[in-house]
Amino acid sequence: MRLTGSMSAIVLQLVLVLLAGCALLQAPQGVETVPPPSEPTSPQAAQELAIAEGAFRQGELDAAAEAYGHVVKAYPRSAEATKALLRQGEIQFQKERYDHAVSRFQDVASRAPLGPEGREARLWLLRCYVKVDRFNDAVESGKSLMPFLTDKTQRAEASELVGDANVGLGRHIEAVRWYARAYPLARGQRPAELARKAATEAKYLDRESVAALLAEYPDGFPYLLLQTRAVDLEMESGQLDSARRRLQGLMAKAPTDPLAETWRSMSAKLRTLTDVDMKAVGCLLPLSGRYKGYGDLVLRGIGMAAQGSGGGDSGLRLVVNDSGDDPATAAAAVRELALTEKVAAIIGPLSRQAAEAAAKEAQQLQIPIITLTQKREISQVGDYVFRDFLSNEQQVRDLAEYAVLELGLRRFAILYPQDAYGSRLMQLFRYEVGRLGGEIRGVEAYDASQTDFAHQIKSLLGLGSSRQKVGPSEVGLPGEDTESPDERADQEQSQGSGPKTNGAADFEAIFIPDGYERVGLIAPQLAYHDLTEIRLLGTNLWNSPKLLDMAAPYLEGAVFVDGFFTDSQRPLTRRFVQTYREAFGEMPGYPEAQGYEATRLLIAALGQPGVTSRYHLREALLAMRDLPGVEGMATMTAAREVERQSFLITVQKRRMVEIPVDLRALEKRRSVPRPSEGPGVPSGPPPASDAPLGKSRP
Repeated sequence: MRLTGSMSAIVLQLVLVLLAGCALLQAPQGVETVPPPSEPTSPQAAQELAIAEGAFRQGELDAAAEAYGHVVKAYPRSAEATKALLRQGEIQFQKERYDHAVSRFQDVASRAPLGPEGREARLWLLRCYVKVDRFNDAVESGKSLMPFLTDKTQRAEASELVGDANVGLGRHIEAVRWYARAYPLARGQRPAELARKAATEAKYLDRESVAALLAEYPDGFPYLLLQTRAVDLEMESGQLDSARRRLQGLMAKAPTDPLAETWRSMSAKLRTLTDVDMKAVGCLLPLSGRYKGYGDLVLRGIGMAAQGSGGGDSGLRLVVNDSGDDPATAAAAVRELALTEKVAAIIGPLSRQAAEAAAKEAQQLQIPIITLTQKREISQVGDYVFRDFLSNEQQVRDLAEYAVLELGLRRFAILYPQDAYGSRLMQLFRYEVGRLGGEIRGVEAYDASQTDFAHQIKSLLGLGSSRQKVGPSEVGLPGEDTESPDERADQEQSQGSGPKTNGAADFEAIFIPDGYERVGLIAPQLAYHDLTEIRLLGTNLWNSPKLLDMAAPYLEGAVFVDGFFTDSQRPLTRRFVQTYREAFGEMPGYPEAQGYEATRLLIAALGQPGVTSRYHLREALLAMRDLPGVEGMATMTAAREVERQSFLITVQKRRMVEIPVDLRALEKRRSVPRPSEGPGVPSGPPPASDAPLGKSRP
């Protein structure tokens, strides 16, 4: 017999139903499957089912489950058994035994694919799949079920469940579509809940997705919700005029909609974004408390930049606020600067805790903030957060490249303090030397309070055995609580380069990442052990005249790095130092130069064409490249970190002298690219906790 087109469609639908009812999850062991019903209804089966139903309605689930089980066992092919199986599945669902529930519902769906029990069982299956995170199964099951659901409440629930499954799969646009499908069918409190879910998913939609959905839903739900998301996207991208017009249209169209309060809040936020004095810059610095000294010095540099440093007034209006020692105070100061003073951007704070609190508040208010903190990766707080600070990574990278590529050194030793700062710098130096093809021939740690280093020096020479101690907590600003070092540092500390037995140095240079006080003690002891031909390498903590007072004869040819050098012969640096001395009667240091440079960076960005809002200022800062300054050429990285070439400094005839080397030209000679510079690049330096730049700087 040939089938007509309509009959073929009916048969095809029946096949699909049967396939959908097949087990997507295997029935657990010990669960008996039941054959399809073929027996006529019996009064006894109906009576026993009624008893089970009574127990179920009374909440006596165990008794009900037992009674339903008896019906299934005694009358396996009856319609009552099908209903009993459905109830058994519901009981297992309530007990959160979803695998057992699935097996019951699958049995019911196969026994009565087109009946009401079968449709209800498949709806229960959909609920189960969402509960056990079988989201793909839920989506496919829900799609196949929808054509057979005639009850609006069931259709609404099934659509919502498919939306929930798409949320689990990260398909935000599909989730919104299914919630929109459920919305007109829902009753009671469900429409409000669906609107809430759709609003949550809408926050993840990009401009293209919003446009696509608006074309699908030109009115009704979720039109207003999508328009609200469009306003968000326009505000985020700096299209403030367009956002304002869209908001005005929404409030005129639906002034009593539940979203109206959201629109009023957005309008208020929009006013804060547009009502800005683009000539005003906020300074958020510790002008009281334990870091006051640092804050005062940074403020001097900021003030010099604002006044033009001899080149004419910049026209900036500086608004200075005290960040104090309390993160809450710093966050409140950001709000005052952004909302009351209406500044275009903020410079500061310095300490980790204050900077993190301020950064979070600035990101919320969408105001650019250039933090001057040693807290690593603070710019990850958000896209309005920048950092201008000489990092440990940059110091060690520049030092290692100069030592290997310019001086031709290949074999190194490391002598470091066994604290978080020393451990981190040791890790970084090992990585950079290895990246450049050099070797680390010896690694020795010493206690941070140690004054006699004979044991460590002999160990480097192969005349003794190394010993390791557990270092103290990480240090940062004086008195500031900091994070603990990586556990991996302890493993690094315990790895030497192998035994040496002849007492002769098999390394050409030794890296000592410590302050001048300790280096001033170590250098003479190295000379005592005949290590006079070894070049000493260090960090910015060496940059003090007191180091020369302590050990100048033993430091000839030593090399260290810093972010600023007072005696530099660079024209911009010399002019800055001269102007500062005339104004304050003393020599500037890194904090003053840091404040000066951060302010000049802002001035340069504010002077770019089209910078008329905080958003445009952020974009101008991100585009900053090769800005000349007293600390060197400044470039903003994609991570919103200001990158400059370090000063390389050597000791010559008991004087500290800048090494006139162009690190950028030097980079062209290296055979191995820096991290993240191209294919085949090493994975990068070892991760670490927020190690500080130094022990005596904020």
